[in-house]
Amino acid sequence: MKKRHTFLVLACLICLFFTTACKRTSNNSETKKEFVLASFTVLADIIRNVVTDDFIVKSITKPGVEVHAYKPTPSDLINASEAFVFVDNGFGFEIWSEKFVSNLQFKRLTIANDLDPIFITEDFYKGKPNPHAWISPKRGILYVDIIVKSLSELRPSKRELFERNGEIYKNKLSKIDKDFKLFINNLEQDRRYLVTCEGAFSYLAKDYGLNEVYLWPVNAESQITPKRMARTISLVKKKNIPSVFCESTVSNESQMVVVNETGAKFGGNLFVDSLSSANGPANSYLGMLKHNLKIIKKGLY
Repeated sequence: MKKRHTFLVLACLICLFFTTACKRTSNNSETKKEFVLASFTVLADIIRNVVTDDFIVKSITKPGVEVHAYKPTPSDLINASEAFVFVDNGFGFEIWSEKFVSNLQFKRLTIANDLDPIFITEDFYKGKPNPHAWISPKRGILYVDIIVKSLSELRPSKRELFERNGEIYKNKLSKIDKDFKLFINNLEQDRRYLVTCEGAFSYLAKDYGLNEVYLWPVNAESQITPKRMARTISLVKKKNIPSVFCESTVSNESQMVVVNETGAKFGGNLFVDSLSSANGPANSYLGMLKHNLKIIKKGLY
């Protein structure tokens, strides 16, 4: 009788163990979050504000990394194999993306497919679209709309969540848009020149009435010519431009030549292709836009 009792107790414990294990496995499968992979940190942050905690969002490139000529790693391929959607900018920004996605099975969302480009007018890049549309808060609002619409089509059950989060986020972007408009409206016409290293501010310049001047078009630091350098120096002198700027992911050495030749101040580094580290001044897309506005305002007033 004692043996039978012991057997029954053991049987109950085994049954309880497997029931608990199965329940735990079921709960884990129910709470497992889907994974969205973005090509660069700025885009990942925008997506993260739309999907919030219901999805995991990762960026292929890390903060501070130059995106154009990035070389994906084996770990990037592993991450991509686990994602249900890959989001990239397009307009030739990620020159590595076509090869990267060629052998992977997931949905792909390219933001540029739904944007009107500004075309580059110079040199080797003439006729190609400038990829840096997100630099303008006004275009950033379009990014949110595209992401909300596209992800809602892929995950219809989350449409209401995406739309609600998108509206909250766009309201924050609209505030920065208004601040930028107010700044430009109060800026004297002859000071509305934005002189940078890379020609990454075409959308910002067009949307807010600035004149864009740069040392090289897109990702072409090695293509600085004496003619372009002389032209920039001449313009800065002629217009008495108070400050010139560079970008956080490139060397400002060439821009310092302009500073030394013209007497203009170096206004600081603007963030374009990448967010800063977590403790930096541009650790989010909103933070990046606010930082750039602050630096430009300080330099041009």
